[in-house]
Amino acid sequence: MCTPDKTTTDSSFDQIRHYFGFIPPVFAAVQSDNALLEGLWQQTRTTYINNPLPPEMKEKFFLYISYACNTPYDLRYHCILLNRYGINEHEILTLLQTPLPTTQEVDQHIQQLRTLSEPLDGWPTSDKKLELMFFTCIVHLFLHHSKASSHCRKEMQRLLGTHYMFLVALFNYVHTCQRWVETNPELHKEKDEQIGHRFKTAFGDETRLHAVLNTQFEQAHQQHQVLPAPQPLQEAPAVQKHVSPEIDQRMNDFLGITAHELKTPITTIKGTIQILLRTAKREIQKTNISVDEYMQTMDTIQHLLTRADNQVRRLTHLINDIVYISRIQDKKLDPRLERGDLTGLLKDVVNQQRQLNTRRTIQVEDSLLPAYVMMDRDHVEQVITNYLSNALKYSPENQQVEISLHNEDKVVKITVHDHGPGISKEDQGHIWERFYRVQHAEVLSGSGIGFGLGLYISRSIIEKHGGEVGVSSAVGQGTTFWFTLAKADQNLSGYKNLAGQP
Repeated sequence: MCTPDKTTTDSSFDQIRHYFGFIPPVFAAVQSDNALLEGLWQQTRTTYINNPLPPEMKEKFFLYISYACNTPYDLRYHCILLNRYGINEHEILTLLQTPLPTTQEVDQHIQQLRTLSEPLDGWPTSDKKLELMFFTCIVHLFLHHSKASSHCRKEMQRLLGTHYMFLVALFNYVHTCQRWVETNPELHKEKDEQIGHRFKTAFGDETRLHAVLNTQFEQAHQQHQVLPAPQPLQEAPAVQKHVSPEIDQRMNDFLGITAHELKTPITTIKGTIQILLRTAKREIQKTNISVDEYMQTMDTIQHLLTRADNQVRRLTHLINDIVYISRIQDKKLDPRLERGDLTGLLKDVVNQQRQLNTRRTIQVEDSLLPAYVMMDRDHVEQVITNYLSNALKYSPENQQVEISLHNEDKVVKITVHDHGPGISKEDQGHIWERFYRVQHAEVLSGSGIGFGLGLYISRSIIEKHGGEVGVSSAVGQGTTFWFTLAKADQNLSGYKNLAGQP
């Protein structure tokens, strides 16, 4: 005999399945509590299903935001629903591969939207260009709701009129679903077979879309795995009594962070290789293959190899940090100084970071003239990389990072400026210390984990070169890090002595 709660739960699931054709992952998060399930289903009907905004637009927005935010659940069900509205695979792939809007793009759209003198009757559907402007603006509002420019919000309110409240309702619903799936790790351990069957019916088996979503799913799964706590070190009483609790805690934190930071790219690389192997095996077994299928396969392989290569670069950077800190501690950081073009090195590092951060804008003057200094190219590359990585991490994704090179009287100076939250005077006095990380600093882009070694290493390297490092910052006004190296024709004998050469 069914209990009343189970009967109500089954009834809710029947209604959900009747509307969608399957059970979307978010409802699995609340299935153990009938009241929560009924409440979420009621919210879905009120703020999503019965929301008068166009169904196609709502589903496009939901898919794009979830893909951009790397929300850890099976996104195929959004594609199935979009397919019902006549959206084909190519259109979905185009949507997913569209870069997130920059502030500059949004500002341009707002300027054009201001030319519309009268509010609209609802969401624009007949004018594709106008619809794209609206879509770009609402993505910006959703991703930067607390920091988005007020004129963007006001313009959307003006043009949508009473429909703006339905846009806010959509935002709240998407936020609700994302929070449920992010806080329920069970949801992204495996894929729903029923959704898989309907996806195959709609788009076919092993398509490019399938590969893209599969990659996103596995990456999200790996990144949200709960890592085991680091094993405690064996006690060494004779040493421990001379180590302060603060230093001991910093070392334990460092070991835990190291394990996490090294495991993440390795896991991603492993998953990518496994997908490549399966793809290759599947293609080898085919007796006939069309040109279109071949090109799709090559595109998928190129995408996966690029992803693996980026993770290898990240892993190399992490390992370099560990190697550098070991050399510094052992007083073996001896740069091999040679005359080199700092401008060329700067542009090489910028190009690497652009490949790793395809959605970011790194501004550097293209017409810079060669600037020759005495340097260890690998060491100085590490410094520029550290500066750029920090700038990208602690600044909004829609804000560019500026890097410049200045030929001064006797030195060449490189500056990296971001538009992040800035650093307080108190923290500026400690940021060059080993293991120090600014407390309560919000990571606005990329990984929130760090060793707290990058600036310490950078200072050590530049000082070994006879140069200087510095920072200029104010809370709320961004940060500029800089370093200097003497020009190659300035005091070459002093450089030889610094390098430990006769």
